[in-house]
Amino acid sequence: MMTKTVYKDLDACKGLWNSFVQTANLSDLWEFRFCFHKHYQYRMHFIVFEERHEVLAMLPLVYLSEKDIYVFFPGETWNGKTWLERTFVYCQRPEEIGNFLSECPERTHLRYMEWDDAPSVPELEIDEIGYLLHPGDFAHDLEGYYRRFTWKKLKAIKKEIGSIVAPGSAWRINRLSDYDRLVDMNLGRFRESSYFYDRRFTESFRDVMHILAQKGWLRMVSLEVGGELVAVDLAALFNNTYVVFLGGTHPGYPGVAKVMNMQHIEFAAQHQVSRVDFLCGDFYWKKLWHLDPQPLYKYVSPALKSESKARQEGQDLDPAMPMAEMGAAGF
Repeated sequence: MMTKTVYKDLDACKGLWNSFVQTANLSDLWEFRFCFHKHYQYRMHFIVFEERHEVLAMLPLVYLSEKDIYVFFPGETWNGKTWLERTFVYCQRPEEIGNFLSECPERTHLRYMEWDDAPSVPELEIDEIGYLLHPGDFAHDLEGYYRRFTWKKLKAIKKEIGSIVAPGSAWRINRLSDYDRLVDMNLGRFRESSYFYDRRFTESFRDVMHILAQKGWLRMVSLEVGGELVAVDLAALFNNTYVVFLGGTHPGYPGVAKVMNMQHIEFAAQHQVSRVDFLCGDFYWKKLWHLDPQPLYKYVSPALKSESKARQEGQDLDPAMPMAEMGAAGF
């Protein structure tokens, strides 16, 4: 007979995570996610399914009290949604993942699952599209990558990059003091929509940066033009995957994001990286730069789906609601 046990003790949950989570991605590391738990401190709710003393599945959840929902550990949120991608779910019988998910608490919303057989699991649906680049597809030769563009488009990109990276510009790598400037530039551009609008997120990623630096995985890239800091990106190389997490740019240099993107791609090609992960977010530039789309998946409990549907129907029936407030409801 299958049993279900919920663990809420931090040490017990850490042991479960380290025993059953495979570390394919940086976000699979306990110490990486614990950087966020330190600052968010959500209540642990790790679910373990066993049969004859053998663990069949382990779902690492936490409870977000302010939204009354259960999400993946550690529960870091941006715009009301968890931010970290590619959460690993241990399941000995992948074909039964739907059964285990249905045993989650009534109000559960799990995001960014990388699940090969997701299309055959009715309980899973596409969440967002992740964007990757596989330098091996063009033999780690930038000329091969350039051939993905039309001649006219490539010429325009190179011209814009050349106008910024000119004599007097300089690259700085892993200058940790630039983190505060990254945060300031990101906040200046996105304001309330910035990841860093929540101080907990800012301090969590500061801790992440220090751990990555200690491990030798950090690649924090800063660009100076004429002695002025105009862009900072925080990236990392782990398991031959190069992840570009976040960054900030100077408003006076509107084309500098292209410079940073190309710098990351050049680094990946030169260092024979197997894949570059530019994360989710259907920003128009990701398609223009010919990145490879990969769907990630979510599970939304029936109770939350019903709630979201009811809220949407209520909006549709309210003629007094401004159009700016209309749209998809839910989490």
